[in-house]
Amino acid sequence: MKGSRKSARPAPTRFRRVGLACKCTSKAALTLARALDAALEKRGLEVLFDSESAAALGHPGGLPRERLARASDLVIVVGGDGTLLSIARSAPTSTPVLGINVGVLGFLAGLSRSEALSRLDEVLAGEFREDRRLRLSVAVTGGPRPARFQALNDAVLNKEALARISMFRVELDSRPVVEFRADGVIVSTPTGSTAYNLSAGGPILHPQLPAVVITPICPHTLSQRPLVVPAETVIGLRILDPPTTSGGVYLTLDGQEGLPIRPEFAVEIRPASSAVTLLRPPEADHFRKLAEKLNWGT
Repeated sequence: MKGSRKSARPAPTRFRRVGLACKCTSKAALTLARALDAALEKRGLEVLFDSESAAALGHPGGLPRERLARASDLVIVVGGDGTLLSIARSAPTSTPVLGINVGVLGFLAGLSRSEALSRLDEVLAGEFREDRRLRLSVAVTGGPRPARFQALNDAVLNKEALARISMFRVELDSRPVVEFRADGVIVSTPTGSTAYNLSAGGPILHPQLPAVVITPICPHTLSQRPLVVPAETVIGLRILDPPTTSGGVYLTLDGQEGLPIRPEFAVEIRPASSAVTLLRPPEADHFRKLAEKLNWGT
């Protein structure tokens, strides 16, 4: 296959095809990715690359990043949370994703840079815990053409740099619930609750909690607080300002893709039909990791 290499020696492993993606602007990530590539090839595994990582690592070809997980039995992502999100949005549930953190926070990563090679055989033997995470399905209608997205962390309506604050309406299961003026609104999964939601004053949700949180961004009234709803709730978002005053509102998915939103557009958010599978060491403790990342008690 284009963008892959295969060694002749078989290895006793649960996985045969391993996708490898990295943060291509990080020298540390590229160095570790090269070492993992060599280690996987030595174990007789077929290694697949996305096109960006293949080019940065000096390999020919490569797959579009959104297709890498569908062609692999396992994907190893070397970088920060942003790199992992770019894979996890489209990964099928049957393909686990392991993040190796060489970024700053690394909430989504399963291993640190120093553990990546020493624990590789445990990963390949299937000894890591599979952690299913809720994703969001986001549909935009009312524009020139319908658009659909998936998000692991969040869907955010936010004003652009020079735009005024806007009036937003939130509907739950087609029932209007609240209207408020704000810089924007975040709809976050439990996984994304430690991202933009946390910065905006929203609650931290346990990743296995079947819920979604709706958090206003800098609301114009102090009485407007975050709202936690069941995961199966269909959330509708609209901008109520007329087109002449509302300009500059943008929908962003996981901080990486999106489109401008106008008052005639409707944004509908519901749980995606499938979850993403993240790998975790068997001894991993969610609350201990939170304490470390957020410097609790220091």
